[in-house]
Amino acid sequence: MFIQTAATPNADALQFIPGVPVLGSSNSDSGASSSMRTVEYNSPREGLKSPLATRLFAIEGVKGIMYGSDFVTVRKDSDHPWQLMKPDIYAAIMDHFSSGRSLIREDTESDGTAKSSAAGVTEEDSEIVSEIKELLESRVRPSIQEDGGDLDFVSFDEATGVVKIRLRGACRGCSSSTVTLKHGVEGMLTYYIPEVTSVESVDDELEVQANKEFNKLEAQLVGKTSASS
Repeated sequence: MFIQTAATPNADALQFIPGVPVLGSSNSDSGASSSMRTVEYNSPREGLKSPLATRLFAIEGVKGIMYGSDFVTVRKDSDHPWQLMKPDIYAAIMDHFSSGRSLIREDTESDGTAKSSAAGVTEEDSEIVSEIKELLESRVRPSIQEDGGDLDFVSFDEATGVVKIRLRGACRGCSSSTVTLKHGVEGMLTYYIPEVTSVESVDDELEVQANKEFNKLEAQLVGKTSASS
């Protein structure tokens, strides 16, 4: 197996392309086509649902993993260089796809732990929301997935015209994602759908909570350092 890599706009995220289907039809769900679906894990605990993710999270520096139709996006801590991590990542991906094991454990595919892409139109959607989702699905997600990322539609506020989306994969923590959001997604949606006034990115609740806990711990450490000096 020859695994290729592709750079993304995020220096701390790389696409690994094993040359075989990653999220195949056996892992598809009714909410998205198998070619467009992505599944993301942002912690070792979430990664327990996937044997490959479990092994990748065991590599020092790995922060997040996203599966696409034919690629695996790996996000890392900025303190860990790719040249030290790549050999272990290559080995994990090669061993997994050579073994024939399932990518996602069958007994956990529908338990909601993994963050799966969710942009499909439903019967409950208003006409405007349906149009927003269709544009995101047909015009935005394919180009973002080419760079190892993805996005979810979160909500549309009819009173303010604000569309909220959640960036995933290589888009997380990427400095250029703001440009993509404003000039790409927002520009297109406001052009085709006059009711849309702006597009905003929101974080996962767990991610927000984790950042709060980190900031609290950092403040405590700074306080102790100041007291000791």
